[in-house]
Amino acid sequence: MNKSSGIPQYLCIADEQRAKLMTMPIGAPLEPEQALAVEYGVSRDTVRRALDVLVREGILTRERGRGSFRTEPKETLYRFTVEPTIIDSIRRVGIESRIRNLSISFVPAPPGIAELLKIPPHTKVRRVTRVRMAEDKPFAYGTAYLRTDMVPQIFRREFKTSLAELIVSSRLLHIESLHVEFRAELADPTVAEALSVPVGSAVLHVELLCEGYGGVPMLVDTFCFPSSQVLHFSGPR
Repeated sequence: MNKSSGIPQYLCIADEQRAKLMTMPIGAPLEPEQALAVEYGVSRDTVRRALDVLVREGILTRERGRGSFRTEPKETLYRFTVEPTIIDSIRRVGIESRIRNLSISFVPAPPGIAELLKIPPHTKVRRVTRVRMAEDKPFAYGTAYLRTDMVPQIFRREFKTSLAELIVSSRLLHIESLHVEFRAELADPTVAEALSVPVGSAVLHVELLCEGYGGVPMLVDTFCFPSSQVLHFSGPR
């Protein structure tokens, strides 16, 4: 275990034990918590937090008085494309979703966002954050940045659709192209709280750049998905 990585100890332990569990047959017992605490040189509470992560992921189960055992993960399998929007893709496989904790504000554009939107650094943009719920569980945490000179003030009311769809339905703008980027990252405190996962947990980060006529960028929308879900993405053929 690399203690200088900056990742919390319990998450490092969880990563190592996850890799070990995946090589074990269903029903095989894991070492007792006390033995793991001695092995890693940490407290039993740290080990318990690590195992809690694996229990939430569905690959470990605890039985009172018997110990912890490898189990078959109870994962929800979602298969959807990313065209034209994430929300459209969710609908396509029959999943009902709703927005929770919608927040709309004006903020200086972070350097990376300013570069994507092709505007001067710190230019004010409209920032929209929301949590998408599916089957009463956090499905995705979304953060969007919109150019105020391109996108009118149509977000002061509640909306249930995607931002891209809302823009198009307003008949004020047309999305000509969509660029998608995927990457794995660790959940910061904000994302962790929104998705109900531990800080530092692995999440899938999906970033969409929407461009209008002439390739002018107008919206950067990002989604973070918890690792407890299995998401199969495929582009248009």
